[in-house]
Amino acid sequence: MSVTEHLPMHRAELADRRQIACTNPQDAQIWPGLWEDSPYDDGVAALSAGDLMLDVGAHIGLTSLYFSDLVPGLRIIAFEPAPDTFACLADNAARLMPNATSLNLALGAVPGTAELTFYPNHTMMATLVVDDADDERNMTAVLDNFGVEQGDRGAFWQDFRDGLRRYPVRVATLGDVLDEHGIDEVGLLKIDVERGELAVLHGLRPEQWGRVRQIVAEVHAIDGNLETVVDLLHARGYDTKVFQEPVFRGGSVHMVYAARR
Repeated sequence: MSVTEHLPMHRAELADRRQIACTNPQDAQIWPGLWEDSPYDDGVAALSAGDLMLDVGAHIGLTSLYFSDLVPGLRIIAFEPAPDTFACLADNAARLMPNATSLNLALGAVPGTAELTFYPNHTMMATLVVDDADDERNMTAVLDNFGVEQGDRGAFWQDFRDGLRRYPVRVATLGDVLDEHGIDEVGLLKIDVERGELAVLHGLRPEQWGRVRQIVAEVHAIDGNLETVVDLLHARGYDTKVFQEPVFRGGSVHMVYAARR
């Protein structure tokens, strides 16, 4: 598939009959998991109407929708760099999240452009920081935890990278976004960017950290990355909690929740 070709937009139905725009119907399968033992419980509890959430790595917007459902009146800015996925995010935000704004860009340590690797059959794995070994470790953990038989895994791995594309996307820093949008306070910064989480945090200038009350970040524990993120958050005035969702047990993916002291 070439860079200029676009994936068709599908509709998937949630349990409450709402229609979700998605690149693959399987994209909506994460919705029940957001409500059962959600990794965002701590972040939701400290939000109220009028607060602002930044959803970095928003994908098609299901996490934003989850927060919007639980906190009526919550304002959201959702970031997604992949054009096909962003089209679904924008569609979902316009129909289902009246207080959400969608931006077609990635966040990183410095502004400019970067190469995004996009997997059409597994669009949630799109990343600026490719690490095939880490992807295989995490997906193997997921397959193990779901009890998928070994004989059924060959087709999964072939499908995983089928149609892989790479193309440049725009990158902004979080600090520049705060300035551009006149943001004085962030109720929650959510980050899910497949190994690019530290770069997102480095995009904040030292004097801006005090504007961010809470952070929930998916962090890949490779090359000391988890320890580096936690140490940075402690140094910037946050208490942290680190945990791993059962589906990723045996993999590198951890969740870090941080709240200002």
